[in-house]
Amino acid sequence: MELFKKYRPKRFEDLIGCTSTATALATMVEKGTLPHSILLSGPSGTGKTTIARILKDALGCHDFDYQEINSASFRGIDTIREIQRQMYNSPGAGPCRVYLLDEVHMLSKDAMNGALKMLEDTPSHVYFILATTDPSKLITAVRTRCSDMPVRALTHKELEGLVRDVSKKEGIELDEETVDELAAAASGSARTLLVLLEKIAHLSPGDRAAAITETLAQENAAIDLCRALIKPGTKWRAVAEILKNLTADPEEVRYAVLGYARQVLLKGGAEMQAAYVVIECFAKPFYDSKAAGLAAACYEAIHSPDR
Repeated sequence: MELFKKYRPKRFEDLIGCTSTATALATMVEKGTLPHSILLSGPSGTGKTTIARILKDALGCHDFDYQEINSASFRGIDTIREIQRQMYNSPGAGPCRVYLLDEVHMLSKDAMNGALKMLEDTPSHVYFILATTDPSKLITAVRTRCSDMPVRALTHKELEGLVRDVSKKEGIELDEETVDELAAAASGSARTLLVLLEKIAHLSPGDRAAAITETLAQENAAIDLCRALIKPGTKWRAVAEILKNLTADPEEVRYAVLGYARQVLLKGGAEMQAAYVVIECFAKPFYDSKAAGLAAACYEAIHSPDR
């Protein structure tokens, strides 16, 4: 079994990095005051789906009555209508039904509007958990109908503690330098950390360092891309060279570019207009277009007459 699955927390008290949210949810379940619509918002790989599954178990929901729906793949109004048809039925094997709508910001506008009534008039035996890495993409009416429960990225210290614990249990010997490098490469994500640990577990010390360096290089390449897109006078050839060596997930690169451009925009100065153009060009996700969509957005940003 993959390490990130093997060590996925099963109880609220096992969660790392989101103590306040975990404590609040556990208390509400215990008191019977859990809201029927919850919004879990935070970076990828920080535990939103894990929290949803822990909530499902804490509520006594049977697997038969639990559904995880990837809104990036099933994003239309038909998905919402199907849930609305199901939710009034009594649970098949437990006290409640629980629906997890993952990446809910990917729902179409029609689907979001269609979800308003089910979030407002939720049957007493139904709980909706909405998970998103980008809550700003949700229409305001959806957000106001949910109790917002933020899930933050893990700190470097928390990641170091996790990798030490798992490596000890798995019999993987790591020196302190490798522990530090793994935590840095994970960028706040427990899932990324454990995937990377599994990747290097059976490598020699030299090969381990190379594998970690490769991961960090991809992060640096994403940063280089951000800088190149906003820097005045950057030529397409320079951006194309960065893209050729960039193997990171296009959607993760998009988030990195948007975050960097936002900082430049808020800071003001000579590069502010270029940052605004980049944000416009990177507004749409690359779930379908993938690497081609990333390249097109970069090309559009570099050649925009509004820079």
